[in-house]
Amino acid sequence: MTTVGFDRVQQLVRVPVTVGGDEYRFLVDTGIGITVVSSALAARADVQPSAETFTGRRMSGQSVETPLVRLPTLAFGDYTVDAHVAGVADLGDIDGPNGFAGILGPAFFEQHVVTTDPVASTLTVRPRADFAVDGYEIPLEIRRESVSVDPFVQLVLPSGREICVEVDTGSDSLILDTRYVSDCGVDLDSPDVTTRTGTDETGYGWTRHWVSIGGSVHLAAAPETAQQAPRVQFQDIIHDGLVGADYLERYRLSFDVSGARMILAPRL
Repeated sequence: MTTVGFDRVQQLVRVPVTVGGDEYRFLVDTGIGITVVSSALAARADVQPSAETFTGRRMSGQSVETPLVRLPTLAFGDYTVDAHVAGVADLGDIDGPNGFAGILGPAFFEQHVVTTDPVASTLTVRPRADFAVDGYEIPLEIRRESVSVDPFVQLVLPSGREICVEVDTGSDSLILDTRYVSDCGVDLDSPDVTTRTGTDETGYGWTRHWVSIGGSVHLAAAPETAQQAPRVQFQDIIHDGLVGADYLERYRLSFDVSGARMILAPRL
């Protein structure tokens, strides 16, 4: 077992990681799909380029292709992974106060349980055999495509409708596709709704709506985890939705991708 303190970039957890013996800072994100490293890190002599690429899709549907590389020993505290496969992207400044050199995806923690304690600001990794369940055990649907690993869970809306949402600690609030507006009792023309439009780096034009909904949402496997009147972002996306840190970090979150489950335990 290894435990490391973390800080944050917005809602995202950031931890120290060594690559080939040199220390960098990485984010940890259950919704990233694959581990991603910066172009600067990928240029190291001990990073092995690959002829392969991976094409994923953003939540708004655009395809994004990234070249794949194989990393030297990647260490998180005493936990190490050799020859981990990662995508390469321009992540901006890796050294500034909000900088980071990579993002760890779920596959980095295969056969282990990773626990985020938002009160102690620690991340703990331990073998699956050493983990004792203490809290609500929630089954996950793990979708695998090539090197990508994406976890999904069943969520119940205020109307009682059950939908399948991605578990995404990289998101802050709950994000739902706009087709579920009526299930949440929302009128997008209401003055209580904040609406913004913009264009992302791929040239895609988006419209997003934010509002605190009436009623509650809860994980289908654990009604006790209901969140009353959450603030929701509505947008046209390819998934039913994404459940993020605002919901999940009311608990200590333990994530077991190999066992297709997460455990929400009371915060100490």
